[in-house]
Parts: sequence; C-alpha cells; structure tokens
Amino acid sequence: MRLTRYRALGARGVRLKFPSRSWSGVRADDGAVILAMRARDLRRDQRGSRCLLWPPHDTYPQAAMDRASRDERLRHCRLAELRGGAEGRLAYGDDAVDADVVLTLRVVRRGAQYWAEVGA
Repeated sequence: MRLTRYRALGARGVRLKFPSRSWSGVRADDGAVILAMRARDLRRDQRGSRCLLWPPHDTYPQAAMDRASRDERLRHCRLAELRGGAEGRLAYGDDAVDADVVLTLRVVRRGAQYWAEVGA
C-alpha cells in the first residue's frame, strides 16, 4: 500500500516539521531517524544497496528542496550517523511511499556527502 510521505512517516511516529516538504524526521518516542528516499535513487551492487541522502550542492535529489528542508535533512543525516543507523522508507515519485517496506539503514559520511547503505 502506498501513502503520502506525511502519512507514511506519521505512521512510524514522526511528526514532520514541514508536512508537504520534509523527507525525514525523528520519531518522538525513541528518537529514531526515519528517512524517505526515492526508490529510483538506490544503487545496487554485490555488497547491497546505497542511496545518496544529502549532497553539499543543490543537485538532484535535493534540488527541489528549499533551504529549510535541505538543512533539516542534513541534521537528520548527521543524527542518524551518530546513532549508528536509521529507518528507510521508499518513495515512488515525489509523494507515494511504500507503507509495507521498512529498511534498516546505515548512514555514512563520504567527504561532504551522506549516504544510506542497506546490507545485501
């Protein structure tokens, strides 16, 4: 079943700061970071999958984000890296999130970029 980002992240206990623009949030009850990412941005190889979560420049997928949303995403990436991981939700298009798929992510910084890694 597919839900809007707002409803899908809300179902995981996240109250979005920018309901129509946020792609990530922090769950209120345990502080877990929940990150939505476009399914088409996942890159697969023999070690698993990875997805660019935040680049330092206004490039895709963040080009459509306003400054406040980009800053929020960066804060959530930093928090996920410190916590050792996050939950991932797959988005199809700009607002249809698969409510049935929850990925366990490892968030890593490579240079100035933040990436999500999903094991094989």
